[in-house]
Amino acid sequence: MIAVLVPVLDRPERVGPLVASIEAASTLVTRIVFLVSPADDVQLAACLATDAMTVVVPFALEGGDYARKINYGVELTDEPWLFQAGDDLSFHRGWDREAMRLAERPTAHVIGTNDLGNPMVRSGAHSTHSLIRRAYIEEQGTIDEPGKALHEGYWHCWVDNELIETAKSRNAYFAARRSCVEHLHHIWRKGTDDATYRRGQERYTVDHRLFQRRRPLWRGRRVVS
Repeated sequence: MIAVLVPVLDRPERVGPLVASIEAASTLVTRIVFLVSPADDVQLAACLATDAMTVVVPFALEGGDYARKINYGVELTDEPWLFQAGDDLSFHRGWDREAMRLAERPTAHVIGTNDLGNPMVRSGAHSTHSLIRRAYIEEQGTIDEPGKALHEGYWHCWVDNELIETAKSRNAYFAARRSCVEHLHHIWRKGTDDATYRRGQERYTVDHRLFQRRRPLWRGRRVVS
């Protein structure tokens, strides 16, 4: 029922633990999809050493490409639900069943998980890693791009904020606070800072400005899904 999409870059050591975590904690995941940048050869080898689906994306690494990789992963799969993941996650047992309890609601198209770190996420007001219904992506997508799960203009940051705020404006967002997908980010003192994190944060301010410019597209707009 669920394809877990994992954009990766220069972190081969995280591949094995991530796959083990997903496999141990999940009952509904049908496949894991690693989305690898061209020429990231050590990363590619680590992904190919697993049973996961591994794809080298057909575009060069230019800035931040998280959103572009997720969108490409959507095109490659056919599961009714997509989970936009990262390689710095620890999946807790039953995370998928807890999230899918909300999927029975006809308007639940974006289901947030609990990353056990961000206060806004823990309260249910936001989600950094979410389940997205395929039909929602195909029929509505971003606020101005049907067929796209995430807006590709962001370098890395604030792309999840747009996803969640757009879904809220459509009454399509629900938080599964008992669905725990722990974010092992160094900001929560659960990991180590590295070049990939620093690259993602490189244009935090620019990404925030883009979010603010696009915000009027969904702010105050209520659409019943």
